[in-house]
Amino acid sequence: MSTAFSFGPFRLHPSTRILLKDGVDVVLGSRAYDILAALVESDGRVLTHRELMAVAWPELVVEDSNVRVQIANVRRALGCGRDGARYIASVAGRGYCFVAAIERIELATSPCASQASPALAGFPAPLRGAVGREDCVAELSQVVLDRRLVTVVGAAGAGKTTLAVLVAHGLLEAFDGAIFFVDLSVLDGPEMVAEALASAVGYTASGGDLFPGLLEVLASRRTLIVLDNCEHVIAAVAALCARIVEGTATVSFLNTSREALRVNDEFTHLLRPLASPPNTGRLTALQALLWPAVQLFMERAREGGARGDLSDDDAPTVAALCRRLDGNPHAIGLVASRVGTYGVQGVADLLASQFALHWQGRRDACPRQQTVEAMIAWSHNLLVERDRQVLYRLSVFCGVFPLDAAVAVVTDGEIDEFQVGEAIGDLVDKSLVAIGLAHGETQFRLLETTRAYAASRLARLECRDEIARRHALCYAAQLRRYGEGQVAPGSAGAPPRAPDVGNVRAAMEWAFAEGRELALATEISRMAAPLLLELGLLRECKRCCERALKRLPDDCRSTGVELDLLRSTAITYYAGGDYDGELTPVVERGLALSRQLDDRASMFHFHAGLHMALMANGRFRESLAVSQAYARVALAHGGPDEAIIARWMEGASRHFSGSQAEADERFSAGSERAAGHELRPLQYFEAKEQVVASLCRARVKWMQGLPTQALQLALGAIDKSRRHPDSFYLCTTLCFPILLVNGLTEHAEALIQEMEDVAIDYKVAVRRQVIHFLNGLLLHHQGRFAAAAEQLQQCLAMLPPPKMSVVRTDALQALAEAQQACGDGIGALASIEEAISLAEKTGGEFNLPDLQRTRAEVMLDLPSAGIAAIDDALCQALDCARRQSASGWELRVALSLARVRVAQGRKEDARVLLEDLHARFTEGFETRDLVALAGALEAT
Repeated sequence: MSTAFSFGPFRLHPSTRILLKDGVDVVLGSRAYDILAALVESDGRVLTHRELMAVAWPELVVEDSNVRVQIANVRRALGCGRDGARYIASVAGRGYCFVAAIERIELATSPCASQASPALAGFPAPLRGAVGREDCVAELSQVVLDRRLVTVVGAAGAGKTTLAVLVAHGLLEAFDGAIFFVDLSVLDGPEMVAEALASAVGYTASGGDLFPGLLEVLASRRTLIVLDNCEHVIAAVAALCARIVEGTATVSFLNTSREALRVNDEFTHLLRPLASPPNTGRLTALQALLWPAVQLFMERAREGGARGDLSDDDAPTVAALCRRLDGNPHAIGLVASRVGTYGVQGVADLLASQFALHWQGRRDACPRQQTVEAMIAWSHNLLVERDRQVLYRLSVFCGVFPLDAAVAVVTDGEIDEFQVGEAIGDLVDKSLVAIGLAHGETQFRLLETTRAYAASRLARLECRDEIARRHALCYAAQLRRYGEGQVAPGSAGAPPRAPDVGNVRAAMEWAFAEGRELALATEISRMAAPLLLELGLLRECKRCCERALKRLPDDCRSTGVELDLLRSTAITYYAGGDYDGELTPVVERGLALSRQLDDRASMFHFHAGLHMALMANGRFRESLAVSQAYARVALAHGGPDEAIIARWMEGASRHFSGSQAEADERFSAGSERAAGHELRPLQYFEAKEQVVASLCRARVKWMQGLPTQALQLALGAIDKSRRHPDSFYLCTTLCFPILLVNGLTEHAEALIQEMEDVAIDYKVAVRRQVIHFLNGLLLHHQGRFAAAAEQLQQCLAMLPPPKMSVVRTDALQALAEAQQACGDGIGALASIEEAISLAEKTGGEFNLPDLQRTRAEVMLDLPSAGIAAIDDALCQALDCARRQSASGWELRVALSLARVRVAQGRKEDARVLLEDLHARFTEGFETRDLVALAGALEAT
């Protein structure tokens, strides 16, 4: 006797681990099945997370999230939520319970025994399920019921046999047990196909001709025949199936093969790889385990002896392994089985060396499936020699490739263009080459394991280097066409497609290896760099350019090739935040070379780059000199565009140097010139000058005491900068205080989170020190001074001077104020003194009056400071603010000075000072400083 449970259209058989829906097998993973059975058998009782863990992960400690993932799998399999169906309820703070009505059924035999027949002798045992194939089982089961000739086609190891067996066991009732399984992989020749089928159905011919009697036996009842591994006898199988389907009305076929039969009335079910997580750059273990390929990987890893669950640290590596293995279940299983021995990272390293091709799988598997190499060799040995040679040569491609590229690389005196196209078609049919669409074009790709196998064969051939050279030349030509199309976007016809970056990398690596083709390698590097930048691959672009410059052939030095490499290198340094000791020498060399070559466009670009490099390194006095030199060159050799850029540059330098009136005048002059004039397309550093000018103009208005205008300009600058992730970092950082001054706290919080997302999504340098800085300013603004001090100290620890001196001085000032609020006067004085020293050393005196005010405020809390000395210090700060035309700083200093004078008994002097200042303000009366001014006036 055994017990079954019936609920809705489902029947659960715990003793045989079978779940049926309307008589059809429902596929569940082993842990999901364990959890479902426990919930059903609990008779409505709530099961806690701990109890469910004990059921599904005995003797293991796992996270609660694993239970949630498996519950989600069960709900999806049961169709919870569809048409109001409800089976499993979550009980807040407790666990889960089964809420559907259940009927307990006592059975005399197991479901398999009751449905089985002698015909199933020799049929593979029913499987618990195949991870990620639940939908395939359901879909294919219906297709087999509707169509009489169905072939499951897929690559080696895709799980075709597993799927066919699952479907066949689910259809036992539909075919009344008349299902026969024929393993054709053991046959030596096509003449044995009919004999193997006759043996499977129990028919022995009495005469010489087998077929008439076999047809009569098969026609006697509804029958399903599963022909497994048809590819090596495909012609014989196609002829046999066609004759039987035509000669009977009751026989159906479910075949598995690496290529279709291509006969009338055949339905081909293409078995896709298991879905793997995309390469998003961020992935937790919980997110990774939602993907079938990762689920299978971890299941096979545990079966192979791995302990514990997937960690957040290993999740991206496992996801990358699954992608590299193309979601192939067999390959994933073989690789994952070694995690217990080598660990996740060790397996990844070994896979990169192709060692995994030879790993042994299960000993009870057939020989052709015991290693990945044997699995692919089975298909390889069925190929004609021409197709083998084409497959070997295609292994030089790394990633997707179009047909024209394949023809260009593979064609030679032995194999012409027509034969290459024909061979690729045959390889696609045999599931050795994948085909797909990208940007409306047909693209091909070798599965990673197949490519590794083919590459090992190509390495034995004399033509290997010649094939690789043609591949490198092909992608150099593609890069050249792409670059020309980018330079002339208005040209007729569609813009050229971007070359596949994986193949570009492979071409560069081959050309550089052992100094084979240094001139070609340099040229590819020069043309590849803009593509890598466009894709946001900053670090890779930097390595690419640095290697090319280091190994530059003599005939490429002091030429446009070197100039282009310097340009791309400078951009990677600036966009990646690598300013110290790297950016300035590169742009200086680029500027000198552009002058030598009389390349004026490059000369203006590198001039702007030098200006940006100097400002980034806190060399503001030098940056002002460079901006003035640019203006002179622009006047002599430039046009209206260069005249506008010159004003942006000088305005930014004067702003950071503390000359706000002059900065405002330069920005206004630039705006007047730009009015009604359409700027030419800006080069990288010129575009950065435009961004910096827009945010500096906002900062000038803020320091001039115009916070409302400053806010409008700041929000506009931030919004425009979103198109360029590294500019977004810069804009948000330098405009952040303006948001806080205007009380936009929630907006400021949202921007910090957006900066985190931008760093991850666009792979720009994750400037963690900037995140700490902004969090510190926000916490300081909210009055949470201890937390602010902690964030600011972390920022400063990651930001050695003079790098990003603007951020450093602001961070030191905010830290001093936070330390003072926490009672650490000595620490506060040290911090503000360092800030003032840095501002004076770099010439970045834009906030010097406010730094001096903070120092005076800190001194007020120190017993050694005299009130008269503090008054003098504040008077000096007030004079500095007035010289800078910085009414915003003047307001802050005046508020502090008024408090000191009230304390000295000079209340009238304080009132006159504040009244005079208040009369000069025209906006922003709701901001914190002006509210404080109104309160101080009322108090005096």
